[in-house]
Amino acid sequence: MLIQNTSTNLKLYFIAPFVLFFMSCSNDDNDVSIPTEKDLTTTLTEYLDQNQSDSDPGLSILIKYQGEILYQNHKGLARLEGNHAINQHTGFRIGSITKTITAISIMKLVEQNQISLEDRLLDILPDLPNSFTNITIAHLLSHRSGLLDYIDDNNNLSSLDGVTISQIPSIIPGSGLGNLLFEPGSEGEYSNTGYVFLALVIEEVSGMSYPDFLKENIFEPIGMINTFVIYEDEHLGDVNANYALSFGNSIKVLGFDSLIYGGSGVVSSTHDLNLFTEALLNFDIITEQSLNTMTATQGPVEEIADYGYGWMTGTGKYWHTDELSDPNDFWHSGGFDGYRSVLSINPDLDLQVIILTNNGDKSQAIMWEIMRLTRTHIKSNS
Repeated sequence: MLIQNTSTNLKLYFIAPFVLFFMSCSNDDNDVSIPTEKDLTTTLTEYLDQNQSDSDPGLSILIKYQGEILYQNHKGLARLEGNHAINQHTGFRIGSITKTITAISIMKLVEQNQISLEDRLLDILPDLPNSFTNITIAHLLSHRSGLLDYIDDNNNLSSLDGVTISQIPSIIPGSGLGNLLFEPGSEGEYSNTGYVFLALVIEEVSGMSYPDFLKENIFEPIGMINTFVIYEDEHLGDVNANYALSFGNSIKVLGFDSLIYGGSGVVSSTHDLNLFTEALLNFDIITEQSLNTMTATQGPVEEIADYGYGWMTGTGKYWHTDELSDPNDFWHSGGFDGYRSVLSINPDLDLQVIILTNNGDKSQAIMWEIMRLTRTHIKSNS
C-alpha cells in the first residue's frame, strides 16, 4: 500500500456523497421524477412509487417530527438473491455516520475523565510517528489533524483487503501515512485515518475493543439489537440474513473486504437509529453539555460543510445550505460503494430524518429528494 496525496473520486464516497446528487441527475439511469406536492405522506409515497422499484436494491426511511414518526417506508431489496425485501430492521453499512458514534464514544470517555479533548495522540498511542506530535484528540474529531486518508489517498485499494485495525500502526512506515498535509489545527481536510486512530484511542483508554465498547455503552443500553461493528470476528450477515448487501449482491465494498473501523464499519437499521437519535436528544447517551460541544462548529472541511466533533453543522454557505440544512442543524452523511445514508437532526423544526440505502447514486438521488420534499413541506406548513 502506498499512500500519497492524490485527488480521486473515492473521496466522494466518504466525504460528500451528497455532491453526486447534482452531478448524477442528468444521467438517464439516475433521473428521478418529482410528483406534485400534496400532503407529505402522499407526496413521498408517490415519489417512491415512481422512482424506486420493488425489485431493485432500495432504501429504508424514517422521518420523525415533533416527537412522532411522521413517515416510515421501506422499498426495494436488501439482497437480490432470494428477493429479501427491506424492512425497518434491515441493517445497512452506515458509512461515515459511524464517525458520529465514534465521536460520541470519545465524549463518553471525556465525561468519565479518562481523556481530554486537548490530549495529544502520541501520549495515548506513543508508537505512532513523531510527525504526529502536535495532533490532539480535538484535531482528530474535527478533521483538522493534517492526516492523509488511508482510503482516499491510497493508489491500491486491494491492499486493504482483509486488513484489520490492529495492523494499521505497523503499515504506516513505508506507506506515506506518516506525512502530514499541514500543521495540525491550521486547516480542515477530511480524513478517515483520524477516526481510525480515535477507535484505537477508545480501545487503549477503555481497555475494551471498539466493537465491545460500542455494544456495552451505546447499542445494548438503548436496544439497538440489529446494530454491530464489522471486523475480523463479525462479518456482514453473521448475525442473521436481514442485512443489505452493496447493490444487493456484494459483501465486499469497492472490491475489498473492509474490516477497519472507526471512520466506518457500523451496520444499523432505521429502527435502531431512531432509538439512537431519541436517546441522544434525551441525553441518555451523553450529557447536553457534551452534545453542545460536539455540534459547535470547529471550522470548514474543504468545500463540503462546516464540521464540529463527529457532526456536520448547518453553518456556512454550501450547496446544501437552506435546501437540506439550516444553521442549527447537525447531521452526517455516509457513502461506501453501493451504500448511501444520512442522519439529520433539525432542532428548530424538531425534525429528524434517517435514510439508509444500498443502490449507489440512484438511491442517493432519491435520498436527497426525500429530504428536500420533507423539509419544504414542513416549513411551508409551520
